[in-house]
Amino acid sequence: MKLRIGVIGTGRRGKDHLRRLAEMDNVEVTAICDILPDVAAEAAKIGNSRAYLDYREMLEQEKLDAVVVATPTPVHGDPTVLALEAGLAVMCEKPLAWTLKDALRIVDAAERTGQICETGYQWRHDPSIPEALERLGDSGIALVRGTWYHTVPLVDSIRDVKTGGGQVFDQSTHTMDLARLFAGDVKMLYGAYTLNARSKADFDNHDNWDGYAVTMQYASGAVGSFAGTYALFLGHGEPVVLDIVGSEILIKFLGDKVVVVTPDGREELGLEMEAFTAQSDIMGDFVKAVQSGDRSFIKSPPADSIKSLATTIAANLSAQTGDLISPEALIARARAGEDIPAVRLD
Repeated sequence: MKLRIGVIGTGRRGKDHLRRLAEMDNVEVTAICDILPDVAAEAAKIGNSRAYLDYREMLEQEKLDAVVVATPTPVHGDPTVLALEAGLAVMCEKPLAWTLKDALRIVDAAERTGQICETGYQWRHDPSIPEALERLGDSGIALVRGTWYHTVPLVDSIRDVKTGGGQVFDQSTHTMDLARLFAGDVKMLYGAYTLNARSKADFDNHDNWDGYAVTMQYASGAVGSFAGTYALFLGHGEPVVLDIVGSEILIKFLGDKVVVVTPDGREELGLEMEAFTAQSDIMGDFVKAVQSGDRSFIKSPPADSIKSLATTIAANLSAQTGDLISPEALIARARAGEDIPAVRLD
């Protein structure tokens, strides 16, 4: 029997997921939802599915097994929680939510309902990761280093920091999340951002930054640094990089390659996945998890991904206040009732 899936949000990212699902023989994309009628109608053609303008109506009328939530980040909370409470498995795009309060709602709903829930950190599904972790072994990690160079965001909602959260929140969240898989949780961080090469006019008079630098201390004892930018141009040719440095070993995520450097030489672990796209194994693993009930296919449940969300929010908050910030302390504050958003707007 085919798995019946609905897709909520069919913009750029949602369409990527929709196309991947439409390729699977064991899946039927029963329904899609988007608030824009033309976008919804066009997306419905990809999976030959029914189109809705209201996800609540879709969840009420359709008999689904699972949904994919690919709305803009500020709109992740309600559809994800409602779908979980309706007894559906959910794949929610990253970041998990716009505020830590909404993220905790998702975490609590997943735990309360027992439903499968995945967050869209596709790098965790790279088939080379288990071997990379094995090669690292019990070596302590000295250094984590990540870089992500980009241009002014092409998507309107991401171009504005008030809806996109900035480069660290939207993009470097991938490398920061993967670094957590290797180095553990972030204990403390300091962020500094600038708008020095671009101008507000480059962002269509929206607020944003063009340079990002974050320094981290991990609970494991490792230290890390991450740098990103919106100042460059499309086609600049520099790959996204994440380095994990242990005792006489460097594990380098380099674009679509995973490279291991040791005294014995330099080795590529595989080229099985195109990094940073929806055309990865994340959707395949999600479908396998739902069909089999095997949660080992879920690599980023909300209880874990909220820590990556808190890390990026802490970086933004540090850059805006000049303070050292603990991601764990932010989650505790949110648990106590404080609503902590991706960026401060005051």
